[in-house]
Amino acid sequence: MDNASNNDTFMVELETELKLRGIPFDHAGNQLQSYSDAMANDPVGKCRDIVNACRHSGQCRHRLQADLETGNANGYWRGKLPDGEDKIPVLRLLRDCPTRWSSTFKMIDRVLTLYPAIQSFLQEIQNSDLAHLSMDLKDLDVLRDIHQIIEVPHAAQELLAAERTPTLSMALPSYELLKSKWSELRKTIWELSHYIG
Repeated sequence: MDNASNNDTFMVELETELKLRGIPFDHAGNQLQSYSDAMANDPVGKCRDIVNACRHSGQCRHRLQADLETGNANGYWRGKLPDGEDKIPVLRLLRDCPTRWSSTFKMIDRVLTLYPAIQSFLQEIQNSDLAHLSMDLKDLDVLRDIHQIIEVPHAAQELLAAERTPTLSMALPSYELLKSKWSELRKTIWELSHYIG
């Protein structure tokens, strides 16, 4: 064996090992996808496209729901969920709306909750026209980080909306909490720190 074929074999094995660790790598292009590449893919826009495609028709909605229910009944999701659960809640995808508070957060939250089923749905043969909407692990990591960031104002808004008439005595502590949580997130999600407050 010459060095070139050894190198090719190594690259294929490296791709396999990195994929097991959740790191996207292309053995042919010898490239790792960086966080900035994933940001350039616009994970929120991709999330919105997934929701629109999956809610496009009643047939799509029913097939996705059937996939969820079948996967739950057969134990298909066991070991595939990040929280250690073996079932995915049977929920509908939510669209975001620019005039509704927290709608983008709720849309992302629902997509992340249902993503194993969504991924399975997008890979089905009858949905080959939707396969390009699949997100890789890095895109999902960025989406989770964005979710974590916008969860803070969502929680503050929910707290203030719970009161019939929010007062300054509620608003100021909520604002201070928002600032302190975002300061913490700036340190932990440094790739997105320029988006945070």
